[in-house]
Amino acid sequence: MSPTALSEEWPDAEAYLATEFDVEERLGSKGTASMDRSSALAVGVTAELLDKVDIPGTVGVVLGTTSGSAQTQYEFTRDSLTRRKPYFVNPAVVPFALMNSAASQCAIWHGITGPNSTIAAGRLSGLSVLRYGGRLLARGRADAVVCGAVEEHSPTRAWLQRHREGDRTLGEGAAVMLLEKPGTSRRILAEAHRVDTRVAVDGDRRAALAACVRRTLDGAGIRIEDVAAVSVSAPGEGATVAERAALHDVFGETTPKVVDPQDAVGDVGAAIGPFQLAAALDTPGWVLLTALDEDGTVGSGLVRVPWP
Repeated sequence: MSPTALSEEWPDAEAYLATEFDVEERLGSKGTASMDRSSALAVGVTAELLDKVDIPGTVGVVLGTTSGSAQTQYEFTRDSLTRRKPYFVNPAVVPFALMNSAASQCAIWHGITGPNSTIAAGRLSGLSVLRYGGRLLARGRADAVVCGAVEEHSPTRAWLQRHREGDRTLGEGAAVMLLEKPGTSRRILAEAHRVDTRVAVDGDRRAALAACVRRTLDGAGIRIEDVAAVSVSAPGEGATVAERAALHDVFGETTPKVVDPQDAVGDVGAAIGPFQLAAALDTPGWVLLTALDEDGTVGSGLVRVPWP
């Protein structure tokens, strides 16, 4: 995927857009007239997953996001302020203006009746949904969990991103994975072993991430030389420097292969987590996933990719 020029409203901006994903063409016209793009992307990729696997028992959904559809939230708020009466808004838009729209629409469209959760953790969403989904399995709340994250691109998100973190090449996308208990007869793409998170209360994200990575490796009993690859997440100059510096603090000169999915999809915000995992699936062995958000939260996860 290559960057695509945006509309005339953003003449100098480019973004990695899912141009082949047309909501009405993929999902049909019924029920999609007011659907936000974030929900449509999530429903679409979940359909692709469910078409390929037969899941017995109770199935749950856990999706990560930044804040839902910023574009829908902006337009709904604008209408409430500019129309003749504040309540003269389109009621069909209300469900899609909520942060949990994507996860709830996945359940509605695909008849998923198990636990349904939304985790708004920014770029830590990918790791957070893995940990949350694992808890659902461990507690017997579900037999399998559709875990993933989604982020749409829109003029509103571009404006917010530009004023919060500066210019960068944004992207959009959704990715989901099926999380199951050990022992499944299905072909395993990766085994999730541990997830840790921290907050850089003193503002030192580098030190916080380094400490988080060490805790993950020590907790799993894995030596640094056993790590085959690290899949990174941080966008922007400052965050990228902090993330790479933290890895150097942990691994020194023996830093393993580094995979950055943003080279292919751009800054997809909360959706970066599952793309990190997907980008690392061609590297057998222990793979470390790192996450660093502008608000000072950091995280690391450890998965094992089986040898072919």
